[in-house]
Amino acid sequence: MAPGSLLWDTAASSFGIFAGRLLTEIHVPPTDLTGKTAVVTGANSGIGYSLALSLAKRNATVYLACRNTTKGEAAVKEIVKQASESSLQRVHLLELDTSSLKSVRDFAQTLLSSTQTGIDILVHNAGISGAPQGQEITGEGLGTIYATNFLGSFLLTSLLEKHLSNNARVIFTTSTGQYAGNLKRLFEMPRMAPQATGRKLPDSALYSDTKAFQVAFARLLQERFDSTYPEKHLVSHSFSPGYTQTAIFDKTTSTASTDPAFWALKAATAIALPLEQGAATGLWLATTDDEKVVSEGKGGAFWDRCVRRTTAVDSMSRPDLDRLWRVWEEDSGAKWS
Repeated sequence: MAPGSLLWDTAASSFGIFAGRLLTEIHVPPTDLTGKTAVVTGANSGIGYSLALSLAKRNATVYLACRNTTKGEAAVKEIVKQASESSLQRVHLLELDTSSLKSVRDFAQTLLSSTQTGIDILVHNAGISGAPQGQEITGEGLGTIYATNFLGSFLLTSLLEKHLSNNARVIFTTSTGQYAGNLKRLFEMPRMAPQATGRKLPDSALYSDTKAFQVAFARLLQERFDSTYPEKHLVSHSFSPGYTQTAIFDKTTSTASTDPAFWALKAATAIALPLEQGAATGLWLATTDDEKVVSEGKGGAFWDRCVRRTTAVDSMSRPDLDRLWRVWEEDSGAKWS
């Protein structure tokens, strides 16, 4: 098992889930983001909130994209309180439900009419661990976990792509769980909605699949950036926050018998990392000028604790990668120019 191999990196990332508190803390150097515009989805709590706060503290204009506007308003107030009173004019709330393609389109239109500048940092963080009982399929016929965790961000990126500034970053909050994902399940399960076909899958399986999709999308998006907008030097990456103290598993209905993986994570909060440490790799990717992150040919990677890791995407065939993109386009209705 050699360092840099899929087996090694799977083991290393998995070890971090249980031993994260024993590892050295990550310190992200301060960066002045004055004049920069950032958009963070799912920013009212957890990793998204931590990233939005850190970006605001670094003087960026930050748009919190949240499904629950009441919680979003509370998050804005707390960010302004912790960042500085002057950030009041730089921290904004917009409504976004990534499980709804209509909401995604409405959000993009509202965002673009709200800012006169390009987008410098786009963080796709919104996600759920499981769908509420009886709401496993959206009104648009999509698997709720699929739509929320992945497809909404795919569509949103297509709508905002032309408005990304030079040297912009697109960052995906994924998970070590992506190593358990089945990228090809999308080919056999239309719209990732098992209930529509009578199949039963635990939430952890669907969650892991969507996290693997994010890793694949970061890779394919970088390829698109390099071929379509080479002069803009756009960069895309995905990262794992590790097992962090967030509420993402609070609403899961998983039990020890129905979904032992999620049940164990929900029960083992004592080993979870503080929010700031979970978000640190994402913040670093969004703000650093480190050559291993931003240099030509270095984008589209998956990172864990600021270390580039090998994933199943790296060995996936070109036809299968292209097929993933086509299915995502069909499911979302995205039109890439």
